[in-house]
Amino acid sequence: MAYTNAPGTDWYWKRCKATGGKANFWGRSSARFGDIDFKAADLDGFGENWPVDYAEIAPWFSKAERYMGVASTVQNRPSNPDGEYLPPMPWRCIDYIIQKAGEKIGVPYLPDRCAQLTIAHNGHPACHYCGNCSRGCEVGAFFSPTWFTIPEAELTKNLTLLTNALVRGVIVDENGMAKGVAYVDRATKKEVEVYAKVVVLAASCVETAHIMLNSKSRHWPTGIANSSGQLGRNLCEHLYGNPGYGYLPRLLGQPATPDNIADSTVAWTPRWQNLKNPREEKFIRGYSLYIGGGCGEFPWYYGQIEGFGKNFKREIKRYYPTPIGALIQAPTLPSPTNYIDIDPEKKDIFGIPQLRFHFQWGQNELLMWEHSKQVMIDLFKAMGAEMWGADGEPNRPGTSLHETGVCRFGNDPKRYVTNKGAQTHDVPNLYICDASIFPSCTDKTTTMPIVAFTMRTCDHMLENFKKGVHKRA
Repeated sequence: MAYTNAPGTDWYWKRCKATGGKANFWGRSSARFGDIDFKAADLDGFGENWPVDYAEIAPWFSKAERYMGVASTVQNRPSNPDGEYLPPMPWRCIDYIIQKAGEKIGVPYLPDRCAQLTIAHNGHPACHYCGNCSRGCEVGAFFSPTWFTIPEAELTKNLTLLTNALVRGVIVDENGMAKGVAYVDRATKKEVEVYAKVVVLAASCVETAHIMLNSKSRHWPTGIANSSGQLGRNLCEHLYGNPGYGYLPRLLGQPATPDNIADSTVAWTPRWQNLKNPREEKFIRGYSLYIGGGCGEFPWYYGQIEGFGKNFKREIKRYYPTPIGALIQAPTLPSPTNYIDIDPEKKDIFGIPQLRFHFQWGQNELLMWEHSKQVMIDLFKAMGAEMWGADGEPNRPGTSLHETGVCRFGNDPKRYVTNKGAQTHDVPNLYICDASIFPSCTDKTTTMPIVAFTMRTCDHMLENFKKGVHKRA
């Protein structure tokens, strides 16, 4: 994917230009957002509240969970509302060790809310624990468009699926309303136009804004539906990094077991900071951790082991059940200096103007990063584990694939791109169905909430069809 980074920016934009997109390979963590997220500005005085509260969106979270199949347990944590769950993923010896150590230092370690089927569900088979999830499931045992939404849409006989189609922009009629999209055929490099009564953009956050910014006309000189000037602004991201890794001496020499059951963590450490006092820590809001280890596909710790030949192999095998590591998921705060725009000079090989990123980590999430390192030191001590080290710096921005904010929703057309139904304020027949509408990050991942909000937006759209409101007011 061709894109550029502004000076001082090191954004890593990973894309999956394939049918079904990134959700073919996602990590499947599917926690609900709560009012601690939606109304965070009321709690700590920073940024903007979301235009919805938990009571309003909760039924859609339930609908999404029932459709996708989310495995977990009821945990009674107000910051992480409980949902409707399948039985949780099985735990391993290492998970119980982590949980017990976490209890000693006041850090929760609980079954993740994982969109992976532990029992047959909605016509899909249960996971058989091959441990290859992040490369795509061959049997459809976790939620993905390839196995869930696209086949169901095909059954309606109302779906036309176009591949090798790279959308250049939304095209408009004489009134500035959306009348379709123009795309470049990747094989022929010719531009094609398709028409519709309503256009829905669900291209994955920054690509949705990219399409809109490139959708310029006499009606929309700075991009379609951008009278607010907020299109592309408020780019948020999850800071990722490994704040601590090492091994558990008590497991040295244990038999190797196939406990890499999900090619992902099966448990998580949900946010526990600033829950009662929004400024209890040096930072506001909070982060989560994904901690795991044990027998994986490849002994990544080989660089920590000394030796050569037969003795080296023996040590690799002896350490195999013991490694442990973590991933921090820390939300950035919206900032006027973090945004995307169109590069004024560069285009990709199809002639589409490239996207340009302007982004740097902020002080708040960097404080979370440092905090997480100390947490891991304390946790390793409580586990009786040996720490090999921690990442010196967080991962490059963009690594998480959880960007939000660039088409944020809100009630005021002068300050937000879409209304609370994800319908653009300026163009009534243009909707957005991805995380670009979310005004801010949370400590949770975005996919299940995207599904929930999309379901809600679809019902909103259908109601608007009945009312005949897809016209310029």
